[in-house]
Amino acid sequence: MKQKKRVKMRELLLTILSHLDDALTLQMMWAINALQSGDAPSLAAYLRYPKEAATTDLTHKHFAQKWEIENLLLLLLSTPKEKVDFLRAPDYQSYDTVANLVNQLKAAEESESALLVDHTNVLDELQRYAHKQFLWQREFFEIERLYRYTYVYGQGSCADYFERQNGLSINEFILTCIALYGSTKAFAWQKVPRIEPPLTLRPEIVGLTLKLIAKELPEMRAETTKRIDQVMSAGRPKLAYLPSTLRHFPIISSTKHNDQIIAPLPQLLIFRATSGLYYDLAGGPQNLLEEANGRFEEYGKKLIEARCPRFEVSRDQEYGPKGKRMRTPDLLLKDGGIVKAVFECKATKLTFAAQYGDDQFAEAPKAFGQIAKGMSQLWKFFSRARRGIYTNETVADDAYGIILTMENWFQLDRRQLPSLRAAADKLCEDEPDVTPEDKRDVIFCSIEALDSVLAVSNEDELLETFTKAREKEYLGWMLNDIRNPYQKLTLVRKGYPFSIDEVLPLWKEIVS
Repeated sequence: MKQKKRVKMRELLLTILSHLDDALTLQMMWAINALQSGDAPSLAAYLRYPKEAATTDLTHKHFAQKWEIENLLLLLLSTPKEKVDFLRAPDYQSYDTVANLVNQLKAAEESESALLVDHTNVLDELQRYAHKQFLWQREFFEIERLYRYTYVYGQGSCADYFERQNGLSINEFILTCIALYGSTKAFAWQKVPRIEPPLTLRPEIVGLTLKLIAKELPEMRAETTKRIDQVMSAGRPKLAYLPSTLRHFPIISSTKHNDQIIAPLPQLLIFRATSGLYYDLAGGPQNLLEEANGRFEEYGKKLIEARCPRFEVSRDQEYGPKGKRMRTPDLLLKDGGIVKAVFECKATKLTFAAQYGDDQFAEAPKAFGQIAKGMSQLWKFFSRARRGIYTNETVADDAYGIILTMENWFQLDRRQLPSLRAAADKLCEDEPDVTPEDKRDVIFCSIEALDSVLAVSNEDELLETFTKAREKEYLGWMLNDIRNPYQKLTLVRKGYPFSIDEVLPLWKEIVS
């Protein structure tokens, strides 16, 4: 019965989508997203809606979750069209049409979950949902995000490679994405904006940027279908977390519709200009990502010292006897001259298959292998400090070992932890003096979560948060949630300590 219901509900959803006009549906979804994103433009020409639907409250019954809009768009773009002669054509300007589509998606997802999810895999499913949904529960357009990704990916050889490949600088690319974000937030289908005075940016950078972030509607349909077909099997389709071409190509163009463009989810333009820069560098020489990882380490040091000036943070250093020199982990956090926390920094991005696969560790052995290697390096360092091999500074007996990642890897529950520990154990076999006391629990933390804690904490509060992170009660929690469980505390956020002009010198021109 469950299988029959799943097939029926899925087919009903896809049949409805196959009858819809792509251009008008994209515009309708743009309008509901704009309505419920705050600071909405005038939508009189796009959507009729009840006043209670104009909300940004994720828990409100009229709120269409952003990840559901994204999934509907991906299904729309991957479903073959069926010509139908409507007695009554769909009303693409009615809130009710959107609500019916969202509810139909929910019904299809629920029938699928009833068949595929049970007590044996529910925690795995929760983590997959988190990867899809957490992106939409955070601010996209914030200085912290722009600064962090530009600092890591937008300088040095990475910037040189990007410019050689694409004919514009990363600086120009990011600022053009921001300008397009402002334009596509205000209007749905529109002509390509032009660079005009008083802006002094090169006029051609808009076209060069669109080559990287836009696809013609038929091409977008083909690309979306291909990506979904690659990860979905007939027996186990997963409507709740589809691979998103919109995160790579947030703008859709159409020569058929008078050479106009639309960004159905304009927020993804900011994603593409920040986290999405990885797409532009991943296909280049390996040294690019190695250099980016080095700047990630430098950014971590710079951020901690700026937020918590009592601490001193040093980069990795050599130690040990001549002829057998070793290196410390990436960052050593010292308080009063004593090492209190040790960081291994990993800028590796988790692949789609690893985020949503049945066996995440097996889907991305290289990426998870980097995390396991980081754990083993932390354990070996603690062992060497205990045995007096590392003597450059005093290391606290209970020093924290932290894997600091560029992206959010571990959400809700660390289902990969047993496999990671086993892999790290194996990497320690060449150093038998690493004892169980050295193999202390490691804290997994993204740079975004760390900065969220640093922004509302002094030095002692940060260390206290690290202590709690090793308690069983908080296993699998994100660090910022450990700092403020269930958001019970009213914490004052300190201003960001860096100026965006440092990494985006053209910023003032765009803003003005």
